[in-house]
Amino acid sequence: MEACALPPTPMLDKMRAVRERSQAIGEFLEWLQGKGYILCCRTQGEGMRFPYLPAGKSIEELLAEFFEVDLDVAERERRAVLEWVRQHG
Repeated sequence: MEACALPPTPMLDKMRAVRERSQAIGEFLEWLQGKGYILCCRTQGEGMRFPYLPAGKSIEELLAEFFEVDLDVAERERRAVLEWVRQHG
């Protein structure tokens, strides 16, 4: 029986390579939010201020941008691996 290689996963490999650093930064940002620290806020209406992450992005999106990870590409790679497992597993 011929062995079939897994599909390439360069974006998932990149995510795996930065996982520890990304996890630490993400936990710190969550800790800040949990303690009520606001890195930035926006004003709406009569001076009401609302905390938000820059550009309205989630922590995951900010980390992906910082580490230059394309989350859409990573998701396609995950799906390709899952499909490979279904076909060859």
